Amino acid sequence: MTVQSSQALVSHVDEALVKRARAGSSNAFEQLVRRHQAPLRAFLCRMVTEPSLADDLAQETFLKAWKALPRWRGTEGDGSSFRGWLFSIAINTARDQRRSLTRAQKRDTAWHAEQDQNTSTEAGMAARLDLDRILQALSPDQRLVVSLCFGAGLTHAEAAQALSMPLGTVKSHAQRGRDRALDLMRDLRPSAPTATLLVSESPKP
Repeated sequence: MTVQSSQALVSHVDEALVKRARAGSSNAFEQLVRRHQAPLRAFLCRMVTEPSLADDLAQETFLKAWKALPRWRGTEGDGSSFRGWLFSIAINTARDQRRSLTRAQKRDTAWHAEQDQNTSTEAGMAARLDLDRILQALSPDQRLVVSLCFGAGLTHAEAAQALSMPLGTVKSHAQRGRDRALDLMRDLRPSAPTATLLVSESPKP
């Protein structure tokens, strides 16, 4: 049997099982699970780091497939198959999990950073006071531009948009405000943590 005929047979059997599963046969869907569980799990193991997570994702994939069976259009003579459709669900499920994990990691990182900040209250309060004094010493426009570009990380163009201010004016305020802040830092606390915050280059426009 050639590879093409073997794949055609697999697709034919899958379609017959899908038809029965759509009619309400849980046994037919269980057969689909048994037919594709091992290769699907092996694929997911390559997408994630933990085998137990691959098992969870495989179960979620089959659950989604079961719920979405009525919407599957079947093979259309273009090489599509139930297996291809099933793996597309697995890929999207793994990507969703990865995005959720990334968001959770960012929340954990932010929480730990906040805890670290709280453990050094004296240094943090001193730095905060210095930062406030420096910003108050700037002109109102310079204070806004410095806060946006060097504090919030906006580009010059984004700051210009936010402030409804010409781009050239924003660049001028950013440069002059930065220079003024540097002078004030040297007078206040040359080694203060705020120095790193304020003198770092803002994103380019």
